[in-house]
Amino acid sequence: MRRLALILTVLGLALAAPVASAQQGDGGGAFGPLPQAAPEATATPTPPPSVEAQQQTDRTLLYAIGGALVILFVVIGFVITRDARQSLPEDARSESGQRDAGPHKHARQAKAKARAKTKAQRRARRQNR
Repeated sequence: MRRLALILTVLGLALAAPVASAQQGDGGGAFGPLPQAAPEATATPTPPPSVEAQQQTDRTLLYAIGGALVILFVVIGFVITRDARQSLPEDARSESGQRDAGPHKHARQAKAKARAKTKAQRRARRQNR
């Protein structure tokens, strides 16, 4: 078993040695300098007229898609608010639309009382100066 492993190892190294020497034989190995390329004159490409027309069409298409999305969002908002108003029970609807009446009246009175108390404290501080 050891003899077979030794023969296979020697055979593998013998076959790999010429390949490795061929890769590094002309100095163009993996760690050698890169060959210099000759500069070539390149002409600036001019786009055909169809490309300019395509760009204009693309821009128009984008504006159309954006406008359609804005209209879609407005319609969706309108439908949602209309449905919310229609599904609201009659007793929960406020005909006057005023928030002053009802449960907010007490909070308004408490705020007015707190403001009056604060004003009285300011006057007292000014008199004690």
